[in-house]
Amino acid sequence: MDRAEVVIVGGGVLGASIAYHLASKGVRDVLVLERDRLGSGSTSKNAGGIRLQFSTEINVRLSQRSLPRLERFGEEMGVDPAFRQVGYLFLITTDRDAAAFESSLSLWSRLGVPARRLDVPGVKEVFPGLRADDVRFATFCPTDGYLDPTSLLNGYVARARERGVRFREDEPVIGIDREAGRVCAVRTPAGIISCPTVVNAAGPWAAQVAAFVDIALPITPLRRQIFVTDPVPGLPQGFPLTVEMATSFYFHRESGGVLMGMADPADRPGFDDSVNWDFLPDIVERALDRLPVLQRANVKTGWAGFYEDTPDKHPILGRIDAVPGFVAAAGFSGHGLMHAPAAGEAVAEIIVDGRSSLDVSALAFDRFTRGDLIREHNVI
Repeated sequence: MDRAEVVIVGGGVLGASIAYHLASKGVRDVLVLERDRLGSGSTSKNAGGIRLQFSTEINVRLSQRSLPRLERFGEEMGVDPAFRQVGYLFLITTDRDAAAFESSLSLWSRLGVPARRLDVPGVKEVFPGLRADDVRFATFCPTDGYLDPTSLLNGYVARARERGVRFREDEPVIGIDREAGRVCAVRTPAGIISCPTVVNAAGPWAAQVAAFVDIALPITPLRRQIFVTDPVPGLPQGFPLTVEMATSFYFHRESGGVLMGMADPADRPGFDDSVNWDFLPDIVERALDRLPVLQRANVKTGWAGFYEDTPDKHPILGRIDAVPGFVAAAGFSGHGLMHAPAAGEAVAEIIVDGRSSLDVSALAFDRFTRGDLIREHNVI
């Protein structure tokens, strides 16, 4: 029988970050199991956004803890993630979003987030060529931006392997065994792996993994689609990642063209990751309305991936008390990539030290039974 000190289920950027941080804290036998290829789930389908502009303190603090590591990632991890800190520009056009973002601006001021409120002339200064006549105000944070998700994953995997972490691809978990109530082994088609600790970092599949130990995690997969244009003549250089909050339409520069996405309100939870080309006209309509220069663009490709949604759009992070040895690290609702450095460190600290240096108690699983939810408004 194989054995590991910690088995991590899920080989995306979050699982790799947890593995790296565990190994860095001296855990000698960490095994990461991935049902497909490393990063083949949400990581490789990600738009790569990195931001401080959240509406809850815990999400802001996760971002604040992660941001410096992402800024230094190339230097410290040996892989350049091409982090472009062009800023996030949130366009506010409705009463509902105006009230929420006024509250967020107060939160950001208290927490030291360098975001500022912009009027329409300020928006035009930050992003020439953007239509903004309907904008009540905008928020802009210059340290936000986007990076290459695959490079981030590769950096964590490479450094984790140097520290002895094992990664196995094409090896799904098909069961988790318990003895006297606590985790004792993981089963895969290749055999049984004895282990005292299992970390559920399976992203959209996290609820299925938790079901092996009779835990009902309120995590559902929800499709998100991305389309990318050919290079666009006349497109401003270095424009910010821009979000139209009322519609969830967002876009940023990508290889000379534009990457753009928007939530399809008709989508229901499920594991269909096919591209809905019938939805493309809706996205193009928003794109042309907001940035007229895109009339010159042609869409060259598209793909779909999953958010791992929870009811309050926050992750479930930490030990599951009902099953000793079972740790949750899932449900990031689209924010797992940007929070991977802080979340990976926190999970490693919880396993090794019994507590994390960043207080993540607000993200405990039992908040759902207590009815103590913390709702994130700024979800794209």
